[in-house]
Amino acid sequence: MKPGSLKLAVLFLFVFFTSCEDEIIYSPEERFVLQAYLYANEPVWDVTVRNAVPLTVADSVGEPINEAAVILYKNDVAYTLVSSSDSGTYHYPGDDLQVETGDIFSIETTVGEKTASATTTVPESPSGVFMSTDTIELPEIDPDDYLFFETMRDLRALQSEIQLEVFWDNPKNELHFVVIENAEEEQVSIFPDFGGNFTRIGGRGSFRRITPPTRESSHQINFMEIQYWGKYVVKVYRVNQEYANLYENLTQDSRDLNEPPNNIKNGLGIFSAFNSQRVFFYVVKQE
Repeated sequence: MKPGSLKLAVLFLFVFFTSCEDEIIYSPEERFVLQAYLYANEPVWDVTVRNAVPLTVADSVGEPINEAAVILYKNDVAYTLVSSSDSGTYHYPGDDLQVETGDIFSIETTVGEKTASATTTVPESPSGVFMSTDTIELPEIDPDDYLFFETMRDLRALQSEIQLEVFWDNPKNELHFVVIENAEEEQVSIFPDFGGNFTRIGGRGSFRRITPPTRESSHQINFMEIQYWGKYVVKVYRVNQEYANLYENLTQDSRDLNEPPNNIKNGLGIFSAFNSQRVFFYVVKQE
């Protein structure tokens, strides 16, 4: 998955509130938020550092911190992350760091004289992942055909009837989320625009959908959202417990203004890891 693909969403969890009794804005040296996610078999790219703000502030997302010192540790080897942009994001630029099942990582982030740290373990990947079908055939639309509008109508009706679902084993009712993306290098639209032209988008990942975490063992893909021909990758991610704790706290009754759980020592935020299995389906033109 390319950098920037999850931001989930990544999902929803940038809102780390201080107690509603606190009215001050903290300086970065006093309190900051570290949000760091690792993905098995993917580069390290999803690390963000921001200033902490209280819940009572209208803009509850703090200012980015772009000059933090961020170090990741695996097997006592240090890997220094570098700033990715002016939005407080960081990544590891080398190719000598692997994120694998069972790995234990630690992270240290220093802003001024304050250092926050945390530890996480990469979970096992989901098992038993499969699609209800791996090929969907659709009629091709010809803008020059006098039955053009009739074909468009029939195709839309067909889309609404298609049942496409991904399944996985989940005996312990653990949290999972699903990422669906088109894997073609050039993505060609199924439907023409108002001028009768078919959109062509270069580069993988132009189409991507990310689901909220669920404790179910399946997800039904809304085929009405499928826009392009070709190969699609469906990734099912298993969520670590520290992320599950935070996500479920943030989706509780909004009147509960207690500070959500976090696993950052001497700071706020979350450091967690995910693992995934991928399956595929294809949207092809009828012969």
